[in-house]
Amino acid sequence: MQPSVSIIICSRNPAEASSVRRNLLGTAKYPKSLEIIVIDNREKNEGLCAVYNQGIAKANGRVLVFMHEDVWMMEKDWDTVLLKKFRELPDMQILGVAGSSVLVHEPYALWAAAGIPYTFGKVVHLIEKNKEFFLSIFNDKDGDQEAVVVDGLWIAARKTLFEKCRFDEQIFTRFHFYDLDICMQALEFGKVFVTTDIRVLHKSEGTFKEEWKDWSKIFIEKWKDKLPAYTQYLPTLSNKLSEPGSLDLRGKVKIPRW
Repeated sequence: MQPSVSIIICSRNPAEASSVRRNLLGTAKYPKSLEIIVIDNREKNEGLCAVYNQGIAKANGRVLVFMHEDVWMMEKDWDTVLLKKFRELPDMQILGVAGSSVLVHEPYALWAAAGIPYTFGKVVHLIEKNKEFFLSIFNDKDGDQEAVVVDGLWIAARKTLFEKCRFDEQIFTRFHFYDLDICMQALEFGKVFVTTDIRVLHKSEGTFKEEWKDWSKIFIEKWKDKLPAYTQYLPTLSNKLSEPGSLDLRGKVKIPRW
């Protein structure tokens, strides 16, 4: 049977990869329609762009999902929700679970810096070493919002997008800015959206050390003629939150195990 969704994962930890595979199959409504492509990157230590391009070459699904191996799906039937989104939004090329309708570039290209109402999404984080379990809230609205970029922890895209472009492995050779770059490319062919209707758990947080800052400069140089970037129609501030926040889930929500 032709798969509907291909999930591409760059792996450096076989135990984590096995865990996310169990999670994906256990939460999908139609697990037999999933194609899970795990690329072991321990020896080659290639950048995410190169690994994801290898996954694209192997993928057969109509929708491709690129996700970190420390991400779990939090809700059942996410696959039907995902496919429905792509059917109902024909111009959508990329869908994420966190992102922004504005991307500033001073001093760095950080999507979360735009703040509410431009940021959107809700992501559960589990940081076991610090005993932290919380919901990151980038906007208290729910549903879908048009964006210019999404975060790379979980990105879904039409397979047909990659007939027109690829992850830029020539420039982005490591693990930063692959996500923002593919979104900027996708905007040449359609739209990017963020949704709260697909909820994920991430077992880490982003890091913004000196290496990230160096790659930010490279990204800005590549897209300097397109930055800052905005969606055509910007969201208005009509909710309760004035800035992104978090909700402690300890003792309120059962920590999942896969």
